[in-house]
Amino acid sequence: MLAILIGMLTMLTWHFTKSYTKDTINSLAYGLRHELLQRPILRMWNILNSTVEITMAQVKLSEYVIDRHDKPSQAERDEQLYNVMRDVTWALFSSRKALNAITISYRNGFVQAFHRDHRSNNTFYIYSDHVKPTMSENRPKDRNTSSIWYRESLDPITGEKIGTRRTIPPDDLINIAGLSEVRDGSASWHVAVSKFTDSPLLSAALPVRRPSDRRIVAAVGVTAALYSVGQLMKELVRYHSGYMYLTSQEGYVLATSTEAPLLRNSTTGRKLMMAVDSEDPMIRSGAEWLNKAYGDKFPINTEVHAEDVMLGHHKYYIDSFFLKLKRLPLVGVIIIPRKYIMGKVDQIGFTTLVILIAASICTLAIGCVCILILTSGISKEMRLRAELISQLDARRRAEASSNCKSQFLANMSHELRTPMAAVIGLLDILMCDDYLTTEQFATITQIRKCSTALLHLLNNILDLSKVESGKLLLEEAEFDIGKELEGIVDMFSAQCINHNVEIVLELSDDMPILVHGDSARVVQIFTNLISNSIKFTSSGHIILRGWCENYDTSGMTKLSTSQNKPHCLFKRKSKPRESIMNNDKKSNRKIILWFEVDDTGCGIDPSKWESVFECFEQADPSTTRTHGGTGLGLCIVRNLVTKMGGEIKVVKKDGSGTLMQLYLVFGMPLEGTGLQFHLDFGDHNFMVLLALKGSMGRLMMSRWLRQNGVYASLASEWNELAQILQETFQGKQSDNKDFIECSTHKAARLNIVVVDADILDLSSNIWRQQLYFLDNYHAKAKFAWILNHDTSSEIKVELQRKGHLLIVNKPLYRTKMMQILKTVIQEKSKAKDPVTRVKAISEQNSLSGLHILLAEDTPVLQRVATIMLEKMGATVTAVGDGMQVVDALKCMLGAGECTFDLILMDCQMPKLDGYDATKAIRRSEAGTGSHIPIVALTAHAMSSDETKCLEVGMDAYLTKPIDCELMVSTILSFTDKRVS
Repeated sequence: MLAILIGMLTMLTWHFTKSYTKDTINSLAYGLRHELLQRPILRMWNILNSTVEITMAQVKLSEYVIDRHDKPSQAERDEQLYNVMRDVTWALFSSRKALNAITISYRNGFVQAFHRDHRSNNTFYIYSDHVKPTMSENRPKDRNTSSIWYRESLDPITGEKIGTRRTIPPDDLINIAGLSEVRDGSASWHVAVSKFTDSPLLSAALPVRRPSDRRIVAAVGVTAALYSVGQLMKELVRYHSGYMYLTSQEGYVLATSTEAPLLRNSTTGRKLMMAVDSEDPMIRSGAEWLNKAYGDKFPINTEVHAEDVMLGHHKYYIDSFFLKLKRLPLVGVIIIPRKYIMGKVDQIGFTTLVILIAASICTLAIGCVCILILTSGISKEMRLRAELISQLDARRRAEASSNCKSQFLANMSHELRTPMAAVIGLLDILMCDDYLTTEQFATITQIRKCSTALLHLLNNILDLSKVESGKLLLEEAEFDIGKELEGIVDMFSAQCINHNVEIVLELSDDMPILVHGDSARVVQIFTNLISNSIKFTSSGHIILRGWCENYDTSGMTKLSTSQNKPHCLFKRKSKPRESIMNNDKKSNRKIILWFEVDDTGCGIDPSKWESVFECFEQADPSTTRTHGGTGLGLCIVRNLVTKMGGEIKVVKKDGSGTLMQLYLVFGMPLEGTGLQFHLDFGDHNFMVLLALKGSMGRLMMSRWLRQNGVYASLASEWNELAQILQETFQGKQSDNKDFIECSTHKAARLNIVVVDADILDLSSNIWRQQLYFLDNYHAKAKFAWILNHDTSSEIKVELQRKGHLLIVNKPLYRTKMMQILKTVIQEKSKAKDPVTRVKAISEQNSLSGLHILLAEDTPVLQRVATIMLEKMGATVTAVGDGMQVVDALKCMLGAGECTFDLILMDCQMPKLDGYDATKAIRRSEAGTGSHIPIVALTAHAMSSDETKCLEVGMDAYLTKPIDCELMVSTILSFTDKRVS
């Protein structure tokens, strides 16, 4: 109520203050406008009176001269009459410099006129020539019926003739007032237009009567320019602002305070301009408003006094006056901006309103503060109590939400990791089988890699809380960077073959074997990049390149010319990288590795090279419908690259496709452990024939072989392979002379033929004949076969039957080629798996002599863990719930024998879970001095789960799926066993 009362008082105060001030100013403004209107009126009356006086004087002189010289019986004296009239008229005309013209039009049609051109400052005498005209003729003649008109230039001071007379058309210079204009015997006014002036002319006409009979014998016309009226209007608005103009009743502009033209050009000569057509926007707007309010023809004796008229975007005062002349009513209009008169008032009114509002607000604020001060003591306790209740409720809701989220992630982790652990465990068991063929082992390896990729995805889900809080940390572990990249290429090989795209891995020889970093994030980066390339590449190739940045580049070997690009591309980044290297010399050693993902897909528009790395951004929005995706992949890649100290960019390339270029910073391992291992193949006298379908892989592999001292020849199809073999080993002529000479140069040369299964004709049984053809050269060369993931078992069986045991899967990269060459060197032609890892015999019995109690309720996982432990030499007793674990330990303690060396305890089991079972075991151990190690084996992978396991008395924590090496090392750490 107080606020409403103060507001009403404020508005009333402002209203009355402004209203009274406005009324006062409006009264003064009306007087100012009235005065401004009266001045043009006075000037107009002066011009009219002056014109009337001159006209009356000319009429009196004309009547006097005509009375003296007009003798009806003496027609020969008319010439004398005209001469006298000329002299009299000149005397009057020369004395009035403001006049434009004086004309005398006689009844018989003869015209005499004096005209003054103000622009050129010339004076003329104009007259007509009738054949002996006489003033006694009864019938009046029209003024323009003269057959000849003349114009003579006069001295503007003496009036003497200058030069010769000239013949001119009738009315060429001035408007002649005729008898028809004074037919009723009274004065007549009209506006004239001359082509020699830019201003309209005001013309007055009076009749001349013969004194004897009062008969009209001539008409006198006096023309004066309205220029002085316009000058007065300009002076008035210069001091008082606004716009003024004078029009006829029909709306023709006669004078104005602006520079807008008053006349317009037409095909028939110059014409008066209407006010509504004026070039000045304010005069045009004012005339349109008057026409809208009062019609096209202004009413006689009507005066307008309008306020707050909107013209354009501003308000104006509009006032008018009416000047009634016979046959020429005139209207004067003045337009004054409202802000000229009321601007200060409005400004002061607004300022007053602001001050009153501010004062009211201050008063209201002071009142509220006083109320708060008076009531704060009473309401403080209630407010604090309500705030405390609100905070407690909010905290309870937040904790409940956090608990629900954590429980959801924990449950999902357990439900997803349990079957995943079974899959990976069974695959690990299969991979331990020594009787697997090469193809089987490669297939199982790829399945395990895909399962591991799913496990990494699950781990990303479990890191959700860390990502949301910005606390996602990179792991620091030693890993084989080359093996990780090879695994990615192998994983995508099947997808590339299905898309008819060749995938190639090109790593330089200076790449280190081991680096320190987060291998999972590295895999995630290149998985996203290669997945993107496959998505947008329908044909051609995808190349993953990698090399080491070495500031001492003298001994650095490059595999492709494109590897020189990054040094100039990120030239402005060289100083930060140098600073990284210099700073890390004092602490951890760092290394910068460069990578490229090059494809021949649709490419990215250069304008989108930066935006594609933003969240939910794609180079072409239509690709969401065509290829799928959300636009998050490259955003995640850039964030991970940046977090690893690197940078990624899209780089311009020759040809179609996209070239992604990036560098990553890794830690260096201990001295000597991260160097690349090399073999000197040049000493073994190799000759390799690469019969590969993919052109890019064939080219890069041959380049790498030649750089390492191995001669390489190329074949892209079956006919070319067959021709080279025949010409090489049967002594036929061949275009490939280098290959023949190389193959026969040394008798002990090792000939290796790498054959891509895709060059065989698989459409029919011709491939059998082709294999039969190769049997002819089986004793002369070692054959290595490159198979696809979908190569039929029939072909594989046939290859094994024919003794082709040197087999690898696509794609062919450096490591696989090195294994082929090593196998040939070691003459292991009967080896089933040249790529199979060598098992350490010592690892087979690393847990020998240990008795382990395994608690696992899932039968599949129980079987997987049992097989793994038994393969390591341990004795395993498996139970299905926590109650059985407690009973078994009670029996062991009751017997006083240490039967079990360690317990692997699942956390979620029926009857009694792993947490309660551990508590029961620790309680039973109290006072006995014994302590059996308990290692948690659970699918829960949250950090809170590890803390909970340790709190209940467990000694260590392992997550599913089971990492065999980690499990063995953990078991040995608690049982004092070591690998021999």
